[in-house]
Amino acid sequence: MKDTTISQKIRALRKKRHWSQKHMADLLGISVPAYSKIECAFTEVSVSRLKLLAIIFEVKTSWLLDEEEAVVRQENEALKEKLKINNKEIMALQRKLLACFEAQTIDI
Repeated sequence: MKDTTISQKIRALRKKRHWSQKHMADLLGISVPAYSKIECAFTEVSVSRLKLLAIIFEVKTSWLLDEEEAVVRQENEALKEKLKINNKEIMALQRKLLACFEAQTIDI
């Protein structure tokens, strides 16, 4: 059974850096279809390739292999995004409230 978590981590790290699959394939010295198969978990990643990926992404090889940490990290990233959105909404509402308060103060 192939470990899709490793593939998901690799894809997430690539996207975080805004790198294309071609860029990654070039760094690894493989074709784009071969790299795509790694991200889609159609190909198991060899230990040597895993080490190279860890170097490229500046992460520990053990992190790429640790499933539980990946799940927690993904959940944390999703929560951080929700928090950013909520903070933006709160700030917009605060600005509206201040504008209403200032408008009332001027009218008095």
